[in-house]
Amino acid sequence: MKNMKSGSTKFGIVLSPKLKFILLLFLIANAAVLHAQNTISGTVKDGKTNELLVGASISVKGTTKTANTDFDGTFTIDAPNNAIIVVSYVGYENSEKAINGNQPLHFLLKSEDQVLKEVVVIGYGVQKKVNLTSAVSNVDSKVFQNKPVTSASQALQGTVPGLVIQQGSSEPGQGTNINIRGIGTFQSGTYPLILIDGLIGSIDNINPNDIESVSVLKDASSTAVYGSRAANGVILITTKIGKKGKTRVSYDYLYGMQAPTNLPEYAKAWEYAELRNEALINSGLSAQFTPDQINEFRKMGKGTVWLDKIYRDTAPQSTHNLAFDGGSDKTMYHISVGHLDQRSLFEGNSDYGLKRNNARVTINSKLSDKFTVIATAAYNGTTTKEHAYWTEWLIEQATRIPVIYPIKDQNDNYTLVSGSNSNPLARLNEGGMRTYQNDALAGSISGEWSIVKDLKLKGFFGGNLSTNNSHEFRKSIDYAPYKGGGDNESSVMDAFDRTLLLNSTLTLNYSKKIGDSHSFAGLLGISNETSKRRWYQARKIGIPGNEFGVIGNGQITDEKNTFGSAEQWGINSFFSRLNYSYKDKYLLEANVRMDGSSRFASENRWGTFPSFSAGWRISNEGFMQGIREQVSNLKIRASWGQTGNQDIGLYKYLRTINIATQAYSFRDNLANGAYFSESNPDITWETSEMIDFGIEAGFFNNKLSVTLDFYSKDTKNILVSNLPVPGTYGSGAPTQNVGALNNKGWEFSANYAFTTGKVNHSLTGNLSDNVNEVTDDGGRTLISGSDVVTILKEGFPINSYYALKSDGYFQNAQEVANGPKQTFNAAGAKPGDIRYVDRNGDGEINESTDRFILGNPFPRYTYGLTYAMDWNGIDFSVFLQGVGKRSMWIRGEAVEAFHNNNEGPVRDYHIDRWTPANPDASYPRLTVGSESANNAAKSDFWIQDASYLRLKNIQLGYTIPERFTKQIGVSRFRAYVTGQNLVTLTKLKSGYDPEINSGAALSGRVYPVTKVVAVGLNVNF
Repeated sequence: MKNMKSGSTKFGIVLSPKLKFILLLFLIANAAVLHAQNTISGTVKDGKTNELLVGASISVKGTTKTANTDFDGTFTIDAPNNAIIVVSYVGYENSEKAINGNQPLHFLLKSEDQVLKEVVVIGYGVQKKVNLTSAVSNVDSKVFQNKPVTSASQALQGTVPGLVIQQGSSEPGQGTNINIRGIGTFQSGTYPLILIDGLIGSIDNINPNDIESVSVLKDASSTAVYGSRAANGVILITTKIGKKGKTRVSYDYLYGMQAPTNLPEYAKAWEYAELRNEALINSGLSAQFTPDQINEFRKMGKGTVWLDKIYRDTAPQSTHNLAFDGGSDKTMYHISVGHLDQRSLFEGNSDYGLKRNNARVTINSKLSDKFTVIATAAYNGTTTKEHAYWTEWLIEQATRIPVIYPIKDQNDNYTLVSGSNSNPLARLNEGGMRTYQNDALAGSISGEWSIVKDLKLKGFFGGNLSTNNSHEFRKSIDYAPYKGGGDNESSVMDAFDRTLLLNSTLTLNYSKKIGDSHSFAGLLGISNETSKRRWYQARKIGIPGNEFGVIGNGQITDEKNTFGSAEQWGINSFFSRLNYSYKDKYLLEANVRMDGSSRFASENRWGTFPSFSAGWRISNEGFMQGIREQVSNLKIRASWGQTGNQDIGLYKYLRTINIATQAYSFRDNLANGAYFSESNPDITWETSEMIDFGIEAGFFNNKLSVTLDFYSKDTKNILVSNLPVPGTYGSGAPTQNVGALNNKGWEFSANYAFTTGKVNHSLTGNLSDNVNEVTDDGGRTLISGSDVVTILKEGFPINSYYALKSDGYFQNAQEVANGPKQTFNAAGAKPGDIRYVDRNGDGEINESTDRFILGNPFPRYTYGLTYAMDWNGIDFSVFLQGVGKRSMWIRGEAVEAFHNNNEGPVRDYHIDRWTPANPDASYPRLTVGSESANNAAKSDFWIQDASYLRLKNIQLGYTIPERFTKQIGVSRFRAYVTGQNLVTLTKLKSGYDPEINSGAALSGRVYPVTKVVAVGLNVNF
């Protein structure tokens, strides 16, 4: 065998030295080419609007090299000649392009199908909206932006079907009433659970500009994972977090003027005098005013409308918000500060009003490929300054006093008129001040560890420390030279209230996809929640010289208003959730939670709350392929679940000792006493069970999307504490599990987006209805109230109005003689008086046996409609909100002429009163004193239609083109004008706002809902 030449023999190939040299040169040349780096530049724009996109992520495919677009939408990045550049941006599809030498790359990104890819925050996690099998509504940050509101709840009103938000008063510092899908219990708490980034908080204190999204969990399937905390629904608020890229700065400013709405109209001065004479004569008394006096009153015109005089025509309102965000691939941050200043409409001290400061910091840090930490800290501080005399007292006096009297006489003295022991403007100007200083500090830290693929462990710990202080210095007022007056007592009161709420949660999440068909997700969790509260109050009377209003200067301790106490409670919980999806078509979910509450005895402490839901995405079926563009999304879903309620106060299963100040008298000296509370060791969980059926559909590539839900919720073992007991018992009733209640209703929402030429349009609307019915009253009908009477009775809505039913007027003496007699009116009825229906037919009108159930104050057919458009930098939106059906019982000086034998009031609608010449009047004959007993009876005559339609918000803005602003370093500059509560259409004739539902509103003693006109700026750097 011949010897082979030297060289490589691998694979049987022989390479000569010359060939090796040539090959080496070839490899070196190619390596140089492959590793040559070019600096690539380019732009990223919206493929539809051609707007430059700031903060888009740029990466070299297959490497870790990244960059971001600058404020002008441009980028630069180093990459090899043969590299591929990938661009990604939230809400857009990824785009790839190969490098072509040093040529710039220009990307036009296509919007993602937002309906199919939208992610919704749910209990302890997130989920794609199209895969949800429960009733969850979601709104984004646009709902809260650029509106002249003082709280997030005001901005949220009317935007979510089934979420009812009512403003009891617009007075600075006042909150809102919120319920989800009706009132689910008789008397315990009905407020939903509100979580801000997983921690219990107040929706009225958070800065609206900090909100990224809000999820409203409405059915038991979505809320059962929160167990006993979710009987009234759950609102999950997610705040903004940072995005990677260089630091971005945004500044938002708004300045507006408030003005009162729906103030009542009064009869003119001379009209008042004539009607006063008529009322006196009708009551068998002499006229008060002579013809000459009435002629003098004609010269006064309207006279002095005291209610108008206690309010300013306008009051300013402003907000400032500054935010920073940015970060790297490892750590991102968002920092924001905000300031709100809302001045009061009340006359008097210019400091009356609310100031709120907010600060929030969120840091998201990826410590390793498997471990991420998110830390959040937030501060909220509010200072509310107001008059030292209660709002109801001020408005009551201003409402009653006739327009013929001046507030001040010719010598500039505050007047005291007949029937009044105070002057409301004097109280506002001279009566001192009450200050509330509320500070809340919230913080949380959470860590997520990816143990192995598909398995994550997450821990959360958070706390909320709130401290509420109030100081009231009420000054005495000398009304000389007028005699009398009830404001001759000065006093000082200080109160302190601090609550520490701690929450810790540990969850284990597992998700697995098997092949292309089966997807599983599981959640196991434990949590602990504790609260400790301490409060006290001290009041002293008699401050020498009306100066230096501190407790130490008080001369007499007010024992009944000096007290203090403390309380604490806790809940331990275990919960789990399992999700299954087959080919993204058939969806199943199951939840269960066990809660142990300190509010129940040990044997009744634990409650178990399960839920199940299922969905079918019909649009993913093969038989739908031919109409996919027409029917883009179609899903039906159903759910069933239970939640619990333990919000009944503390220690109800224990007999506690209470101290009663000044309870006894010994030798003319008052002494304190002690008594035991009533208890019931057998009380247990109040349980709500809900079923829900829903349909979700999208049409024409999801340009039109609709959602429809039907639900029924039964609450059983309702906790009640005011059951009647015999008077001989000598105490009240213990809390008991008695009765049942049903809420049923439906919800509809729709969204349609379309374009006409270069104009983009969107229409969003929602409509919902809820009806509640007492299904078991425990065999004990409860009648409550004095001025406004309500009844809790099986077969009717909770707390329905209970009153006589009017039947026109008696037109003559014969009708009076032939009609039933009033047992409550010794003088008897007369022509022009209200006639009532004799319900039991016994020939008498008795206020206890002839009453009817006549409506209720809960709103029905709540709706909202928003239209928005934009074109060439101009944007416009209008938002309508309202209620289709609601009854409102208004009483007292709010509606009655000469109420309670006062000299006033007389409104414009009292002019249309019954007389023999005006038999079809809208108001009965005018009377005073005991002669008014018949007409003042509690009847449906005073129950009014409080449905309404309101122009809630309208806004017009303009964004200056970026080609002009970028030269001064501004990426966006927008100016706008907006209005809130501008127009309200209602049949409510009393002159008060149809939305208000507080107890004070029943007699009109409520600060008016305000309209606001404002201008604002949005500036991004």
